Amino acid sequence: MNDDININIYPRLERSIAKIKEIFGESADVNVVKVYVSGVRCAVVTLEAMVSSADLSKMLFAPLMDFNMKNALPEDVFEFISSQGIFSVEQKQIKTFDDISQKLCSGFAVVLVNGIDKGMAYSAQGFSIKSIEESSTEANVKGTKEALSDNLRTSMSLIRRRVKNPLLRFEFVKAGKLSNTELCLVYIEGKTPEKLKKLIRARLKRIKLDLILTTGSVLPFVSENRGAFFSAVSTTERPDVLAAKINEGRIAVLIDGVPYAAVCPTLFIENFQTVDDYEEKPYLAFYQRLIRYAAFFIASFLPGFYVAAAMHHPEVLSRALLLNLIASEESTPFPLVAEMFIVIVMFEILREAGLRLPKAVGGAVSIVGGLVIGDAAVTSGLISAPLLIIIGITATSSFALPSLNAQTTVLRLVGVAAGGMWGFFGMGILITVFLINAAATDCFAVPYTSPIAPFTLKAMRDVLVRVGFKKMQQQEVIIEDLNGAKGDK
Repeated sequence: MNDDININIYPRLERSIAKIKEIFGESADVNVVKVYVSGVRCAVVTLEAMVSSADLSKMLFAPLMDFNMKNALPEDVFEFISSQGIFSVEQKQIKTFDDISQKLCSGFAVVLVNGIDKGMAYSAQGFSIKSIEESSTEANVKGTKEALSDNLRTSMSLIRRRVKNPLLRFEFVKAGKLSNTELCLVYIEGKTPEKLKKLIRARLKRIKLDLILTTGSVLPFVSENRGAFFSAVSTTERPDVLAAKINEGRIAVLIDGVPYAAVCPTLFIENFQTVDDYEEKPYLAFYQRLIRYAAFFIASFLPGFYVAAAMHHPEVLSRALLLNLIASEESTPFPLVAEMFIVIVMFEILREAGLRLPKAVGGAVSIVGGLVIGDAAVTSGLISAPLLIIIGITATSSFALPSLNAQTTVLRLVGVAAGGMWGFFGMGILITVFLINAAATDCFAVPYTSPIAPFTLKAMRDVLVRVGFKKMQQQEVIIEDLNGAKGDK
């Protein structure tokens, strides 16, 4: 197919129009308007709903109809449309049918002149795009309310507004054999290592998928970190967060049609940082981050430690708590480990149902599941009350770290199995394996656990404790300068 369209435009207009219709399979959204410009036959080709009719009339058709030259030749008309009478924000001379198909699918209008073996493409996008909205996954109290857009150019403008410097670079790459999706690399020249840029470019060009529709289609090709429990690439839909990341020497990938940007490399500690941390006093940011670290531990390991203590180490529980636990478990028909698995799975089902159902119904699912089913299960003796409390605390803690939801869910299930079989010894093994895997993860030559392991003193100012901005401005920290990083500028 690509070889069939990667040929030069025919000088004969009717033959070129027939070829374009053949390429698009006589699709109903291909519009061809034939006009005479000073006696020379021309054609304006567009795709329905991809261009603005009003802009097209003012920018293109009005100048074409006003052009009047006696005994005009095709070369005169092409000179007029290419450099004299028609001006667009973006215009480009095209020579092949492959160029025509790509420009048409991107919302351009293509003008062909009979007797000329090339054409002109003019930016006239008019397809519907979603307006700039507030971030739905990275909410904040005092920061900006703008989120990245589905439209690639709109997202680029949001970033440019925050980094008003010519060193900011946008670089386009095409991916998807059928979708021809535009991917945009975003970085700051001089801060992002050349080695990282070359690596990301090479990995994106290796994508051979037919369609690129989500960030999930791109992330596996960008990270290529096999065996890692955590992802070496994070996502964000906030332009201010993206600007802060690229200022630290990272590189971002925007995807046309997706309101999220992939940022790499990423670090484990960044899951515990939010925009509001930089709006408050440092001591309050320290307290909030401490809460998030505690929430991660509770969401991941609390059910496992509860099972381990109840089954293998009852001596760590107080007498009153142990007696209540024994009385509750005697009335339930399932072993403690099976009971814990049932409740965790039921919670995941309720959460999934709340996410997938319409918003008007999703709240009702939470109420029915959390109150009615939970209370009925305890009253009937199917589930013990202490276990339900443990799951409630665990679920609430998991909501504090949405970026680590997948990891905490897996650790929770594995922790229950490890704690049920081997007690605290099993939990110790699980935590050790978790730490080893995180420390062994390499994010584009940057250790995932930096700046804690390996330790970098100057970068610790923004891990648990956040120093004030006056101290922060005295010394710039670039991610490739962390100990253990092997990036070359």
